[in-house]
Amino acid sequence: MNTIVSPTARSTAAIETSAAEVFASVMQRLGSLLRMPAPGVPEATAQLLRMAASYETSQPSYAADLRAAASMADRETA
Repeated sequence: MNTIVSPTARSTAAIETSAAEVFASVMQRLGSLLRMPAPGVPEATAQLLRMAASYETSQPSYAADLRAAASMADRETA
């Protein structure tokens, strides 16, 4: 049995397929933009120390915790 498909139905199916492919491509690119690489240990340590310095006056115990975390990160790489 042969099924006759109108040219309009064919073009609609092609447009839907093309739109789905474009959508998938855009979503993949958006996902890759949102994924940020984790900072390496030296960068993370420096960031923790900067944060500790900024919290030192208002929250000294939190700043001490941040410095301890930076110290632990340094020991893990040594």
